Amino acid sequence: MMFSWILISLLVRFLKAQEKHVVVYAQIGGTAILPRDVSVISDKESSFYVNWYIGNDQTNLVIYKNPQSGIQKGKDVKTHASLSSDFSLQISPVQDFDFDVWRCEQHVLTNKFVKTYKLYRVTIPAVPAVMPGDSLSLECKVDTSSAKTLVTWIPPENSNCSQNELYGSKISFEVVKCHSGVWTCKVNYDGREAKATTTVSVIDLSLSGPIYTSVSSSSSSSPSYTVNIPCSLFSNIPWSVLNKTGLRGGSWSFTPLSDRNKHLSLLSLSVGPVVRWDVTKDTDSKVKGRELKDQDLSFHNLPVSENIRGQYNCSLDFKSKTLRSTVKVEVLSVSRSGGSQVYEGQSVNLTCTLGHPLDPDLEVKWICRSCSTLPSSPFLSIPKVTREHSGQWTCELRKNKNRLTYAVLSLNIEKAPVDIWLCVAISSGVVVFILLIVIAIIVIRRHRQVMMYRRRKTRFCCCKAPQPQGFYKT
Repeated sequence: MMFSWILISLLVRFLKAQEKHVVVYAQIGGTAILPRDVSVISDKESSFYVNWYIGNDQTNLVIYKNPQSGIQKGKDVKTHASLSSDFSLQISPVQDFDFDVWRCEQHVLTNKFVKTYKLYRVTIPAVPAVMPGDSLSLECKVDTSSAKTLVTWIPPENSNCSQNELYGSKISFEVVKCHSGVWTCKVNYDGREAKATTTVSVIDLSLSGPIYTSVSSSSSSSPSYTVNIPCSLFSNIPWSVLNKTGLRGGSWSFTPLSDRNKHLSLLSLSVGPVVRWDVTKDTDSKVKGRELKDQDLSFHNLPVSENIRGQYNCSLDFKSKTLRSTVKVEVLSVSRSGGSQVYEGQSVNLTCTLGHPLDPDLEVKWICRSCSTLPSSPFLSIPKVTREHSGQWTCELRKNKNRLTYAVLSLNIEKAPVDIWLCVAISSGVVVFILLIVIAIIVIRRHRQVMMYRRRKTRFCCCKAPQPQGFYKT
């Protein structure tokens, strides 16, 4: 009977001791702070001691502070522990064996103050990579303790996505692109809070606006020779994860501006230990493949010309769906009318175009060294050029006053040589002389024709009575 009472008494003491533990929540790999009770001893007092132990006994001394030697760690300590400025215990990163009872002893003179803590887990099971439209569940598991807990989920801080907090240890939702990132599980308990995080990886392709580049009448004045067409994964996901998700391949294709019904295959994705873009059959020899070592799927070093105008389609093929991203490539070109040489006095027309009418938010601006004000029009006409018009003519493509790209045209106006005018004068004289000869010949021939016509006419005469013929006397 006495033995039973002893057991009951020990059990009651154990339960009471358990109830006195200060509850602290933390995630493996995170940070846990066990706050020292500063109400019993102020940290401004220099002659006090602080000892931190792990476990129920006093043999596992982790770290301590004393006036003589300062802050020291115990022997064979594996815990990543340190003391903060007020000598509270900080554990970072938290490891599996840290979830135990912790004991803080404070000594000043003959006074001793003891406080115990219990470290509890906050666990978030890992989730696989998902695609937009998939259903995803997140769960924040909190170890049971004497503290009452409230769990709140905080979504990533991404634009175009709801930032409303979600309540409950388990939540489910349909995935959109902006759900990619770090989700935080916030646990409120006993006036304190703990945070655990998990990363949600959404597999999707990043969107890109139009790419603007340019060519001119001479390749030497073109601002660029090649262009990279961007395409990348929205999240930083390793290829090994993509392969586990069911990646089968991918491709780059091209729809030219001149023929929107034509689709040309450029590159195909080779999936395996080495991931690379391979050039497809019958593709232009200027297109080159490359090995992919990161999430950059861009089409590199495409030679710039007017023929690359159009839409480029980047795609990744999975078992469940195909992800696509479209990039529009605009090529600004500038040209002039006339032959290879332009002389003073001639009229010249300059053209700056994307190969199609400009969008309402786009405009062109002509820049000339000797010109003051030029109209903002893709077409510029110079009725009579002079030597002052020689030099570089720059056509800038602008959007909201910002320059997108530009093309340069070198205009060389030459003075007409004297021998050319002499040839023109001689040629004109010869032509006039020939015309006069032709006119004279025509007049003479007409005159002869009239005279011959008159001679061929038959003449009739009226005669008197016939006279006798022969000899006779009168």
